[in-house]
Order: sequence, then C-alpha cells, then structure tokens
Amino acid sequence: MLEHRKIPATVVTGFLGAGKTTLIRHLLKTANGKRLALIINEFGDIGVDGEVLKACGTENCGDEDIIELANGCLCCTVADDFVPTIEALLTRDPQPDHIIIETSGLALPKPLVKAFSWPEIRTRLTVDGVVTVVDGPAVDAGL
Repeated sequence: MLEHRKIPATVVTGFLGAGKTTLIRHLLKTANGKRLALIINEFGDIGVDGEVLKACGTENCGDEDIIELANGCLCCTVADDFVPTIEALLTRDPQPDHIIIETSGLALPKPLVKAFSWPEIRTRLTVDGVVTVVDGPAVDAGL
C-alpha cells in the first residue's frame, strides 16, 4: 500500500503590523529549494501582503503559488474559502512541499487549526506549527 506523505502547514498569525509578512518573506528567501505555497488572508477588499510577497520573485514560490483570500476573516469562512483553496493546492502537480498560511491581523487561529481535522484535509495535511508574531517594542511599551 502506498503511503501518502502529509504536507506540513504553518499558520502565521499576529496583529496588524506585527511583522507577519516580513517573516514570510524571510522564509521564502531561505526555503532551500522547497516548493512553498502561500495562503494570504486579507481583511479588506484590496490585498497588500499578497502583492508584497509576489514582488519577492523567488523560484520556490511563484505567483501562482500565492493565493490571496480577501475581504474577510479566514477564521469565519473556513468552509467557504479555506477548504476549497487547500483542495485546489493539493491538485497541483507538483504539490507544494510546505504550505504557509498568513491570517489577517484580526483572525483567531483556532477555527483555522480545527479545519485541519476535517475529512477533506486531515489525511493530506498536518499543522506543523502556529507561529504568533508580535511587535516587541509595542509589547515592551505595554500596548
């Protein structure tokens, strides 16, 4: 019986301006040949982060591997947006080696992480981490 490897997914979360996109840009530049796919959740109608990341121009993550989900909070639209997006990514050939999901600055990661236990997803993906990015000076200032 052939065993399918589960593709790891990392959820990157944090408040607006904390540095999520900066972290992801660094991950793209240091991917060491791994094929990455990004799901970028923007709260507004117009996405900024997706355009910034597309401008990175790395061979590990082409424009077609950056999927932007705009106008909403991914934690509230898991069934409508997230699951179909994941299913579309998994039909690509070649499949990504790793999926990075950047939530909007307003999203709660728990509903998104719970979606990884859905039948459509649980046999094909695994959450390898939830990374919360914080603005150090703001935390130090007590904001």
